[in-house]
Amino acid sequence: MKIGIAGIGGIGSNVARHLAQARVKEIKIVDFDCIETTNLNRQFYFFSQVGKKKTDSLEKNLKEIFPGMGIEKIEKKIEPKDAKAIFSDCDIVVEGFDNKALKKMIIEELAETDRVVVSASGIAGENMDSITTRKIGNCHIVGDFVSDQDDYALFPPKIAMVASIMAGIVLRQVKDLFKGREKEFLSPRNSFNDLGVTTSSQKLPHGIYGILGERFCLGRTNVDVAKQMVNAGINVLQYREKLKDKTLKEIYDECLEIRKITQEAGVTFIINDYADIALMVGADGIHQGQDDLPVKALRKIAPDMMIGCSTHSPEQAKKAIADGADHIGVGPIFTTQTKEDVCDAVGFEYLEHVVKTHDIPFVAIGGIKRHNLRDVLSRGAKTVCLVTEIIGAQHIEKRIKGIKQILGEYK
Repeated sequence: MKIGIAGIGGIGSNVARHLAQARVKEIKIVDFDCIETTNLNRQFYFFSQVGKKKTDSLEKNLKEIFPGMGIEKIEKKIEPKDAKAIFSDCDIVVEGFDNKALKKMIIEELAETDRVVVSASGIAGENMDSITTRKIGNCHIVGDFVSDQDDYALFPPKIAMVASIMAGIVLRQVKDLFKGREKEFLSPRNSFNDLGVTTSSQKLPHGIYGILGERFCLGRTNVDVAKQMVNAGINVLQYREKLKDKTLKEIYDECLEIRKITQEAGVTFIINDYADIALMVGADGIHQGQDDLPVKALRKIAPDMMIGCSTHSPEQAKKAIADGADHIGVGPIFTTQTKEDVCDAVGFEYLEHVVKTHDIPFVAIGGIKRHNLRDVLSRGAKTVCLVTEIIGAQHIEKRIKGIKQILGEYK
């Protein structure tokens, strides 16, 4: 079962939003326009998307609501005799055009098929009391059937109401057409479990993300360095040690003590790699690399814990988000020597891609120092990781204070 939407302006984009919120699994969106500032008072788009294609932007916005939604995009102006072919694989079609001739054409073409059509007529003006629904053949029409856009100004609350009623009709039609099989087309509400995708209620804080690694700590212990970082106001602290350097018992003992330190100060504590230890000590999160345990698998044993995933490319970011990561690592921005077997620096291009394409929280990481920190912040990073710049400093608290001053320039 697939739902088609012809025209994704005020009506179409908002119907699509409601369908994503209702966890509809498959839709097809058809439009050829780009977003204009005048669209923003009534359409499901954002200022940062002005000038971009509506199909691409709506897909992004819907995926933020329901990552598991299958969205087929067709960037095309529908011409006479197109509708039957374009929507041949759709059981229900939402007509969302402003143009009267296009409305009439779509409805008439699809009237010859067994498709259910949901349309609107009379959506302008401020009179919301007269909105009603009529059924003519296979077509359900919502509106006041009087207020034409040529005569009345568009009123955003009225458009939103019409769109919500239309979405309600679509959802009831799904239940009527596929009685007893609704779960095939609608995912459980408030849950991504059918897709294996869930997320934690905790969010990655903005600010300084520190990483502990004793070989860079100038002879100091991880616990001592953690105390100094927490006292200086670090926002996130990650424990990262390898079994070749410490025994599992030593790692557990250190994490247990650092958890107490961070918990008392209200600092987010994340453990790299060791999910079992993270659960034992009650850490806030786990961080995994590309070659570590899959995010989906970790979620089964740590449903309430933040799970972060290192990414180095647009494809890896997309997969991490689809798998249910709560945040991602973006980098290495610059060449780094603090991690073994690290990939080449990804530079600013990938950082800019994530900022423009995804809304998931992320930490910019890899070779970031005070001298290049402004270059990272100016490109939209809100959480930044500096490793040796902090733990390798003689005076850690003074160093963090200096970094905080730089971050303060970009708030």
